[in-house]
Amino acid sequence: MDKLEKKKLKKKMEFHKALGAEKFQKVVFGVEKAKFKVLKTICPNFPKYFDKYCDFKKKRAINKATSEEQINSIITKISFDKMAMRKEFNQEKNRNYHIDNRKPTEIIKYLNWNKDIHKKGLIKDAIVIPFLVAGSITQIPGALPLLIIELISAGINFECINIQDYNICRYKIAEETLKKKEEKRLEKNIEEYSEAASVIHKTFTKKADVPTIDEIVDNIENKKQLEQLKKLVYEAQKERKECVSYKDNKPKQMVR
Repeated sequence: MDKLEKKKLKKKMEFHKALGAEKFQKVVFGVEKAKFKVLKTICPNFPKYFDKYCDFKKKRAINKATSEEQINSIITKISFDKMAMRKEFNQEKNRNYHIDNRKPTEIIKYLNWNKDIHKKGLIKDAIVIPFLVAGSITQIPGALPLLIIELISAGINFECINIQDYNICRYKIAEETLKKKEEKRLEKNIEEYSEAASVIHKTFTKKADVPTIDEIVDNIENKKQLEQLKKLVYEAQKERKECVSYKDNKPKQMVR
């Protein structure tokens, strides 16, 4: 990226910041923290219920599939959704607001995905609000409270789009660095965990769902695979402890 393009992105960032991106993002992080705290309190087994919901979606999608390729794609996507949700639940981080250090370039997909959701919401608000304004003027019962709700919804959708535009700019500025970081980590993982990866891949190919720890262990064939899996588990535990530390401190922004 040349200096001129980077300068334009930084100027755009300042514009989104002026519209409240950083301030509203702090509110989002506060809501995120509260959400997971409440969820873990009232529904500690949420991952199991989410799995059942995913299985229902998978069954319905497979029934509509017209080829083996489509079926395999559905199974892969559902398995990914289950694992992604587990990660969010364990780390207490929404994937569309936090970078995954293992796959930092993946964040751009979630930023655009979340932005599109709020754009659709804002379009809906823009269509509904004029009718509710007319209803409030003509004193239709219930129109005014609904108008207030829709105005709040529009404000939230606008600021969420603003946050994502702000973070997309930040990502683009840091993209080259993040790509190099991801490539370097991938090379390191191939070198350190190739045997462990083969065990996990073998387990996944045997079962059309997220495998259990016991199922992965059953596919270990040699000492090297065992040692690499133990190291992988240790790294995962270390990452979880860092997330516990994260929860007790001020949330970090999307890109450093």
